[in-house]
Amino acid sequence: MTEFLIIAAAFLVMYRSLGRLEVAPAAPSLTPPSPVASKLTQLVTYADRLYSEKKWLAAEKAYLSVLKLDHKHVTAYSHLGIIYSTQKNLPDAIECFQIAARLHPSATTFQNLGLAYFDNHNLIKSIAAFQKAIMFEPNAQRYVGLSRAQAKLGNLTDAITSLEAAAKLEPTRRIYQMLADTCDEANRPSAARAARRRIQEIEVDNSKPTSKPLK
Repeated sequence: MTEFLIIAAAFLVMYRSLGRLEVAPAAPSLTPPSPVASKLTQLVTYADRLYSEKKWLAAEKAYLSVLKLDHKHVTAYSHLGIIYSTQKNLPDAIECFQIAARLHPSATTFQNLGLAYFDNHNLIKSIAAFQKAIMFEPNAQRYVGLSRAQAKLGNLTDAITSLEAAAKLEPTRRIYQMLADTCDEANRPSAARAARRRIQEIEVDNSKPTSKPLK
């Protein structure tokens, strides 16, 4: 871990000046790949395999080796962040997600950062990260994450607004149940009843037999 912190600190100033990275189509090359490029490709493939197999400690070491060769490798930082999150090592997870978001600001990188902040009880930063994720690409999961952080801070009105946005994108029983519970907590009984009516409607729709096409 000390090795990773040394790498991250050395390049922190450089990351602050970076904007969003854009992927350009690679130009065909007549020269063979350099030994460093070949080694990097092998390391990334190896690290990704370990990560997919959930061999966290081995994957961590492999991704740290990737960063020795490419200190701007977004996937390495993102996957390290997830590994550290599974180990409840939230300070290091947050640091990895911060670097990933600086290198490649996107809905995914900011969502990961928002979740890590929330788990570490940095609620204001969690709200800011989820809001940035939604700016890139709104979806129900990001609105739910935003509402959880808002509710933890006692901002129930904002939490309800976020859950209503989530329900519009993904009208599921789970989201409407969260909405109903939050409305109850905010002393808004009519809104809670409306959310529970939607739950009943969803359950009725789900219980209807699927009609078979006529032959």
